[in-house]
Amino acid sequence: MLEQQAVQQGWPGGPIDTSLLTRYEQHVARYVWFGQERVVGDKIELRIASLGKNVADRVPDHHPEIIQGWLNISGLCWLERTSLKLTDPQLLSAFVERRHPETSSFHMSFGEMTITLDDVTCLLHLPVRGHFYTLLSVTQEQVAALAVELLGEEYQFALRETATQRGGYFSQQWLYESYMRNANLYRRYDSATRAWMLMLVGCTILTDKSYTRVDAKWLVMFRDLSACHTFSWPSAALVCLR
Repeated sequence: MLEQQAVQQGWPGGPIDTSLLTRYEQHVARYVWFGQERVVGDKIELRIASLGKNVADRVPDHHPEIIQGWLNISGLCWLERTSLKLTDPQLLSAFVERRHPETSSFHMSFGEMTITLDDVTCLLHLPVRGHFYTLLSVTQEQVAALAVELLGEEYQFALRETATQRGGYFSQQWLYESYMRNANLYRRYDSATRAWMLMLVGCTILTDKSYTRVDAKWLVMFRDLSACHTFSWPSAALVCLR
C-alpha cells in the first residue's frame, strides 16, 4: 500500500516526480525510508585504501623556511595534518551503499544529506572562495616537459617515469624523491615546493584510484606558487570525487 502511494505521490525522502530519478526505485534509499532491510545476495567487499599513513610518514619535522612559507600562503599546509591513518570499513561501506549516484547525496534513516563546500572547508581548512581552473589532459611527452619546467627534472628521466605509469602520471614516491632532491641536494626550493604540493594533494583531495600515483595535469596549477591560494581547491576536490 505504501509503495503504491509512493508511485502516485513520490518516494518518501526522495523525488516527488518518480520519473526524474529512474534508479531511485531500486536504490537502498527506498528500503531505508520504508524501514526495511535490503539484502540481495552477498555484499561486495569494498577495497579501502587510506593514504593518511603515507602522508604522515613523509611529512618532515620541518620544511626549509621558504618552502614552509609557500605552503602557508597556499593554504594547503593543513592537508599535512588532516589525513586519517585508520579508517572504519563498515562505516564507509554504509555511506557508499546509501549514496545515490544520480544526486550524489546520502540517504540515511534520519534523512537525506550531502557533502557541501562548507563541509570541505570545515574539515580540511581549505578556503571555498577562489578561481576555477579548467584542466586539460596531458600526454606522456607533455608531462615530461612540465617536469623539466616546473620540477627541474631531466626530460628523459621524467619520460621514463610517465612510461612506467603508462600515461600522464607520476607515482607518489617519485614526487617525494623529487622533493627531497630539490630541497636537500640542489636547493631548488620552488621545484621542491611544487613536487611536495602535487604529492600532497595527490594523497588527499585529488587521489587517484590506483592509490599510488598522481595525475600530472594538476601540476600546472602550481606554476605560479604565489597564486596557489587563489584557486578553489574544495571545488576541485568535489569534481575529482565525482
